[in-house]
Amino acid sequence: MLYSLAMSSFTHQQIIANRREERQRCNDAAARTNAPLRIGYINALRYWGAPVPQHCALSLDSIHACVPKPNIRKRVQGVIFHTFSGKEDYRKQDYERFWVCAPAMAWAQMARHATIEDLAIIGAALMRRDRRDKVATKTDLERYIDDSPRFAGRAACLAALPYIREDTDSPPETVLLMLLTKSGLGCPTPNYRVEVDGGYRLLDLAYPDCNVGFDYQGAYHADPAQMRADAARFNQLHHQRWTIMQVTADDLRTDESRQRLLSMIIDVVTRQRHLAALRML
Repeated sequence: MLYSLAMSSFTHQQIIANRREERQRCNDAAARTNAPLRIGYINALRYWGAPVPQHCALSLDSIHACVPKPNIRKRVQGVIFHTFSGKEDYRKQDYERFWVCAPAMAWAQMARHATIEDLAIIGAALMRRDRRDKVATKTDLERYIDDSPRFAGRAACLAALPYIREDTDSPPETVLLMLLTKSGLGCPTPNYRVEVDGGYRLLDLAYPDCNVGFDYQGAYHADPAQMRADAARFNQLHHQRWTIMQVTADDLRTDESRQRLLSMIIDVVTRQRHLAALRML
């Protein structure tokens, strides 16, 4: 199975730019109708700063609006109306001509158009570590499902929930978290803080019981200054008896590459847990 979501993580500036673009497109669509226009699906994802599944069949060129009943759909140029039976929960700024689905509602709407892995990535993107971009909590998603017992895709949302963690930074972290959790090794801790001389270092994911950490190497790590900073960080962590496994997009690209990575991880974590147990004797 190839990745169904773009693996790059949005910066704060990209999130703001995407929201500005969606706001303009939705305002233009709202100006073409006298009826209230309630935006959802992929337009709401972009509005809230979440990635859109690459293989989603929904048209990227259209505005996607939602209504609770088929008989109240309108004909509006450039707008596709969808019937959605989940709890209605919308947001609106005074200067906007449209209403937009709340983050949890937008996440639930994508259940019919995304894989469970996609839903986990979207959910995590809505609750980023950067407080400027965090628009939901896991409790929000859980409460929305509880309040919406009959929408299509509810089972997929429930299946994705165990793999969603707050305060992660990028889609690859969520994919790696899912891979590790399903492996039987247990759920790793996101953004684990390791105290070092003069401060602390954050690990993308970690098994603190055996001092094994994981660091996703995105494209920005190729910058020379970042490479030097990474080297200093890894040396400090090694000095603190941490084993750090570096993960790249190639490691997560296919089922085969994931299995190769997971086999190495299981060997390393199993060995380090055995050594930790011996030190306790």
